[in-house]
Amino acid sequence: MKKIILSLSAMLLLLSGCFNLNEKTEQEKAQEGTTPVQDYVGQGFSFVDGDKSEELVKRDEEKIKQEAINYVKNTYKTDVKVNNVVPARNAAVVMVECEEPIQFHTSVIVGKVINKEGEWLARSNEGEVEKAIVGGLYAKAYEAEFQRLDTFAEKLAKENNLLGLRNEAIDKTAAEGYTSNHYFIVAMDVYYPSVYNAYLANQGISSEELRKLFEKDDPKYGHVSVPMEFYSKENNLPEQKLADDLAEELKQEKGLPRGNYMITMYKNFIVNRVGVPNGEFVSVEDIIK
Repeated sequence: MKKIILSLSAMLLLLSGCFNLNEKTEQEKAQEGTTPVQDYVGQGFSFVDGDKSEELVKRDEEKIKQEAINYVKNTYKTDVKVNNVVPARNAAVVMVECEEPIQFHTSVIVGKVINKEGEWLARSNEGEVEKAIVGGLYAKAYEAEFQRLDTFAEKLAKENNLLGLRNEAIDKTAAEGYTSNHYFIVAMDVYYPSVYNAYLANQGISSEELRKLFEKDDPKYGHVSVPMEFYSKENNLPEQKLADDLAEELKQEKGLPRGNYMITMYKNFIVNRVGVPNGEFVSVEDIIK
């Protein structure tokens, strides 16, 4: 699962690009900086060459938002709201959130149509929205278990002086799918075709039916990952022993959702432009529940 975390961070770092070190705007200064996790609400979050399309995106922002909303509705039969519109190279990345009938965060790329002034066309990275939907369905299928996980994660954080992402940061920057302050769900649609297709056929599908379909597609729940992330209250890296201790508590805790867990702990900062930590961490992988 470490590869999942690192690949997400690497993707965001690549999208962030490089910055001009000459005269800097306030936005550029925010992009280059870091912020304590407890204060990070998405400031400076950006994509490569976003400055080149910023004016155009700002001009057509409402049109871009509606294009993203329509795309998710028409393609995935799901209503979303827009939390953030971030200029990118000849496009905007629109961070969207679904609240009902399931919960998830994802992103839609709305690109400028070449040689057609004022026209935009939406698309998404392959599998990204599908993954978000399946994660949201897993959380719905096992709602009581995830409520227990929320309580357990908060307990670990409080007892060990650790922090998690703020809700505002999740709304502005997260695209992983179902995301909480201390964890997110990774469940690819290719492993859960019955679940995914049943949702497209009926967005009101019940939790009971979803559980049956998850068990049908993946009886051992071997393709569900739940990476858990914690941040130090100080800007120093927690010791590996603390990660080991938290992992042991996780192994002993009953009534949690099934899946392959990972605990990762970071220093107390977020790299503004990518919305994730960058640098050292301690972790424990492959905690099977």
